[in-house]
Amino acid sequence: MRLLALLIFAGVFVAGLGAQQKFDPRDLSGHWDRTSPVVSFSSVPGSGRGATLEAPFTPEGKKMNDANKPGYGPRRGTTRNDPLGRCDPLGLVRHLTTEIVEPHTTFEIVQLPNRILQFFEYRHDWREIWMDGRALPDPATVDPKWNGFSVGRWENNTLVVDSVAFDGRSWVDKFGYPHSEEMRLQERYRRLDADTLELVMTITDPVVYAKPWSSDVKRMKLNREKAKRWDEQIYCVPSEEFPFQRLIQSGNVIEP
Repeated sequence: MRLLALLIFAGVFVAGLGAQQKFDPRDLSGHWDRTSPVVSFSSVPGSGRGATLEAPFTPEGKKMNDANKPGYGPRRGTTRNDPLGRCDPLGLVRHLTTEIVEPHTTFEIVQLPNRILQFFEYRHDWREIWMDGRALPDPATVDPKWNGFSVGRWENNTLVVDSVAFDGRSWVDKFGYPHSEEMRLQERYRRLDADTLELVMTITDPVVYAKPWSSDVKRMKLNREKAKRWDEQIYCVPSEEFPFQRLIQSGNVIEP
C-alpha cells in the first residue's frame, strides 16, 4: 500500500510538472530577461566570445565606424561621442542588442489581434509590429524613425519581423557599430520552451556592410514576477544627464 501511494504521488507530481511546462509557441507575451552574455550586436572582437569575427565593413562603413568613439568595448577611449550621452533615442537594434542589461534586463511583449507591441524598460521606449498583412512602406516615401517601421508574419512557429526606414544617427550597440538609413533589419523570434525565447537578427545595409550581417543567438528567460511590479519609468532627462556627464568627467560629447 505504501509503495502504491508513492507511485501515485510520483505520477501526480510528474503530471503536474508536465502541465506547467506546456506552452503556446506563438504566444510570446510577457516580460523577457536577457540571459545571453554578449552585449555587442554579434560575436565581434572584444565581445567576450572565443571565436570572433569582425563586421564585414564596406570602405564607407569602416570610415563611419572609425568616426564613432564608444565608451565601451575594445575601442573605448577617454573622448566619446555616444548618442546615449546626449539623451538621443537608442534605436531599435541597440535596444534589442545592448541596453537590456542589469538592472534593466527586461523587455515586454504584448500581443494584440493585429499588432505586437514591444516595451523596453531602459529609456522607457516602445515599438509596434504590424501583423495585419500590410506591406512595409517604401523608405523613400517616409521619414526615417528611430525604431523604423515593422511588419511581422509567422513562419511555422517562428515570428519573422522585417523593418525599414531607420534614423541613421543611432548605433547598433554600445561598441559603436554604425548603420545608415538604408538599413533593413530582420528579427527571428522562437519560443523554445515555456521559459525561453530566442532571437537572431540580420542587418542588410549596403552602405555600411558588404554583406548581410547576423547577430549571435540571443536568449531570454520569462520573468513572471516582473509583471507584478510597478513600471520604473526610466527616462533620459537632459537636465539630469548632462550635469551627471560633467560630474563624472565621462569624456562624452554631450552637446547636440
